[in-house]
Amino acid sequence: MNRVIIGLAGTFASGKDTLAEWIEQHGFYHVSTSDMVREGCQENYGSTDRRHLYVYANETRAKDGAGIFVKRALEQSSAKEKVVITGIRSIGEVEELHAEGGRLIFVDAPIGLRYERAFSRARDEEVESFEKFKASEEKELHRPIHNKTEQNIGAIKDLADTILINDSDLDSFFANATEVLL
Repeated sequence: MNRVIIGLAGTFASGKDTLAEWIEQHGFYHVSTSDMVREGCQENYGSTDRRHLYVYANETRAKDGAGIFVKRALEQSSAKEKVVITGIRSIGEVEELHAEGGRLIFVDAPIGLRYERAFSRARDEEVESFEKFKASEEKELHRPIHNKTEQNIGAIKDLADTILINDSDLDSFFANATEVLL
């Protein structure tokens, strides 16, 4: 079987889940590493707040390997010919994806637009203010490059095979995605 594996990463509220749903509609099996992290976090901490999610994910990667969540996603989807994996947040996960022949697509959008999107869906405490949103993002974007287990969105962007900018309407976003994905 000649598998097609696409990994999606990106900045907060950039459109990663929207793109994953669209890719699913084109015959891809979707596995969310974020769902794995949320389930494990709930099991271990009784919470899925962002602070606990970071701790659980980083501890799990340090204990089980830097690419463990992508590895589990690939095992879960082993019988599928076309797979999209979302929630990639560490250098080790990118390395695991690439080692298995996958391509990493990084989704981004201007911070003001992403803040508006996050604020409108109101599911996270980090959108109380633009300043808090921006400060939280700075923590995710700038981590030491040598650490492969911790979240490092800035380094992941540098390792991406393709960067998609989601700064207009959905039709334009999907047209750009078609050019690079399908």
